[in-house]
Amino acid sequence: MPRMQAPESGVTVRMYRQGHGDCFLLAMRKTDGSACYVLIDCGLWTNSEIKPEQTIDKVIADIAEATGNRLDVVLVTHEHMDHVNGFAAKDPATRKPCFDPIEIGALWLAWTEDGEDPFANSLRERFHDTLLALMGADERLERAGFGVHSPNRTMLRDLLSFETGEDAADELRERLKEIRRRHPALSARRQGALAIEGITNKRAIKYLRGRIAGDPVFLRPDHDPYRLPGVEGVRVYALGPPRDVELLLSLEPQGEEEFRLSTDGATLSLLAATLDGGPENASRSFDPRFGISRKDVERGHDAFLKAFFADHYGVKGKRGSAEAWRQIDNDWLESAETLALRLNDEVNNTSLVIAIELPGTGKVLLFTGDAQRGNWISWAPLRWTIDGRLITARDLLSRTVLYKVGHHGSHNATLDGSVGADYANLSWLASNAVQDEFVAMIPANTPWAAHKDRPWEHPLRFIEERLMQKARGRVFRSDVDHVAKPDDISADEWQKFKWIETDLFFEYTVADSPA
Repeated sequence: MPRMQAPESGVTVRMYRQGHGDCFLLAMRKTDGSACYVLIDCGLWTNSEIKPEQTIDKVIADIAEATGNRLDVVLVTHEHMDHVNGFAAKDPATRKPCFDPIEIGALWLAWTEDGEDPFANSLRERFHDTLLALMGADERLERAGFGVHSPNRTMLRDLLSFETGEDAADELRERLKEIRRRHPALSARRQGALAIEGITNKRAIKYLRGRIAGDPVFLRPDHDPYRLPGVEGVRVYALGPPRDVELLLSLEPQGEEEFRLSTDGATLSLLAATLDGGPENASRSFDPRFGISRKDVERGHDAFLKAFFADHYGVKGKRGSAEAWRQIDNDWLESAETLALRLNDEVNNTSLVIAIELPGTGKVLLFTGDAQRGNWISWAPLRWTIDGRLITARDLLSRTVLYKVGHHGSHNATLDGSVGADYANLSWLASNAVQDEFVAMIPANTPWAAHKDRPWEHPLRFIEERLMQKARGRVFRSDVDHVAKPDDISADEWQKFKWIETDLFFEYTVADSPA
């Protein structure tokens, strides 16, 4: 495959078709005439390859060849397997990291990855606590007699692997046991943090940090636009994630924001049931003073309560009692899948969202990672003053001509609404003179996602239909080999739409000149 050329003006975008995951390579021209290469994410769900022969190492080999083994910027939207596990991939022949031959100039991450940011650190503690709660739930399911291939554990372990990296759930369990053995004086939270730092998704980010000369750049929505090295005029605006915990935890569309009604059945009771410690440090639906630690009960600190629980709830050897049916261990453990999904969505909502503004026409390319409701809602108030001119998020979105569809087209990663709505939504995109140039890219493997073990509608039919209407058929979906002309689009109009398609990628150029 020949070197990927930067256009005279504008940006060329290559969407790789490796599977159910994101990997985008961008090329822009520097002032010296060479190309600036930016890679946004590189990953896929395990075993979600669209074509068996198009493995992630072949994608990385193409990136190396296309860029002459030089990436000016690697941008990671968030730490999920389908966005980062390519960075941890090993060459099948040498067992060395596939990215080793590629020079990396700069690493761009969301502010949530900044170890010197107290708010970011508190979010990571929440993630660690929930992940360890899920690990505890998996262990208790095992002790309760649920086999590793039971429906309850299969989905839970799949989702745990998504958070930790392929086959890393068992590794995390063993690491945690070893850390507890070696460092018994550390708090449970610190023990968990040490264990999690070594798992696959974390290893991918650590690997990237070790490949750059300086420190990563942590992008924030309250910062001036960022600049790409050597590229004149192009501005990169960070729209999200928001620095507001309420918005970060707002995951599901509400009312008119929804393309289809959906329910959020997440329960945080599992977190309280599996975290170490007593009611004072667990998340509960009632005031902590009304709670009691099961550990305290079983240790016999209160003989009366221990006897009461044993008689009435089947604790410790009383499972055969007439009251054993009252014990709810298995019931709340079966809710582990729901909490795992909640954790998955919360991490999605910490996605780094960027709007790339071209200097000549003001056209914008929007890359959203897997941002969900609260992330989208946070964009409306954003504003920047550039050369004495006020730029708002609404203005940037109105000039958006390329939209990387969030979360494989999932129901909670693109908001519905009108141009007149007071929150960012699909109608805000390409809502001015560039509406006839709007293009969407959906990284998805629909047949894989719709498997009976994970019945996910990616992309959601209603979202895909709206995108097809808005883009007049100009929608790239990674599991569809050819972009076909809709019947209601004329041949003359379709002829203006030009792209390159191969088994490995789609490539499209946004020109920084009038259409």
